[in-house]
Amino acid sequence: MRRRITQSAGFLIVPAICCAVTVYFGYAGIAGPRGLVVWSETEAALAEAQIELSDIRAERIALERRISLLDENALDPDLLEEVARGTLAQGRPGEVAIPREKQ
Repeated sequence: MRRRITQSAGFLIVPAICCAVTVYFGYAGIAGPRGLVVWSETEAALAEAQIELSDIRAERIALERRISLLDENALDPDLLEEVARGTLAQGRPGEVAIPREKQ
């Protein structure tokens, strides 16, 4: 009888290990750090990051346009006057310059 129990236990070791591995990977696939439960949170974070990226790209395009206006060969006089007034806080006679904080 003891021999039969030992033999039966030997046959159950491989299926038990397979079940344990399946349960481990199943749990990791559902509740792990990259599982289905976290997927919706990751998608929300991705959408937020894409919005932030589009804002940064728009700001970059605006800055590139402003830099192109400061080109030596095609200097825009209005932009030059704006930069000079902002930097030096000076204007024409009779004008009052009020410095603003950058936003």
